[in-house]
Amino acid sequence: MGKIEKLNEFYEKYKEEFCNEQVVLGNGNPDSKTVFIGEAPGKDEIKYGKPFVGAAGKILTDFFDSMGLKRDDIYITNTIKYRLCKKSVKTGRPVNRPVRTDDITRNRDYLYEELVLLNPELVVTLGNSPLKALLGNARPIGDIHGECKSLMVDKIERKLFPLYHPASIIYNRSLNQVYTEDLDKLKKVMEEI
Repeated sequence: MGKIEKLNEFYEKYKEEFCNEQVVLGNGNPDSKTVFIGEAPGKDEIKYGKPFVGAAGKILTDFFDSMGLKRDDIYITNTIKYRLCKKSVKTGRPVNRPVRTDDITRNRDYLYEELVLLNPELVVTLGNSPLKALLGNARPIGDIHGECKSLMVDKIERKLFPLYHPASIIYNRSLNQVYTEDLDKLKKVMEEI
């Protein structure tokens, strides 16, 4: 069985496990040496069935463009592959809620299994949730962004590169320069692999 068939089988298992959720699976080139991991899909991702297609996705795509990357050349997935939502007190409609520790715990083994199947050389985490899922009680993203780390997946050492979540720039414009500097570092790491 090839990689794509194994990945599809894995995703079917995931959808069965979380059958009551709005699931959005990973997308891109499964043979890429680099995998980007976000937190969880939002309403736009649910609507289009792909990770990072909303406002944060536009920022991420702009960053890819600045690095000379195309979305189809890499693989993008999420720590939690279903929308985390609650009802808005004002409107009664579903709104995104923050990732909780129990969400990460329920999804950690699935994330590792996905990485084993994808077999990347470099894993880029976007925000705190994927960082916590992969490194446990790691320091927050603000302490280690832009620093290449080591990650063991299936007894094989990988490179881990933590970045702020692209949405952080929407809420804190002062991070734009930091993000640009981190992307320059990431580009060098990607050129090495």
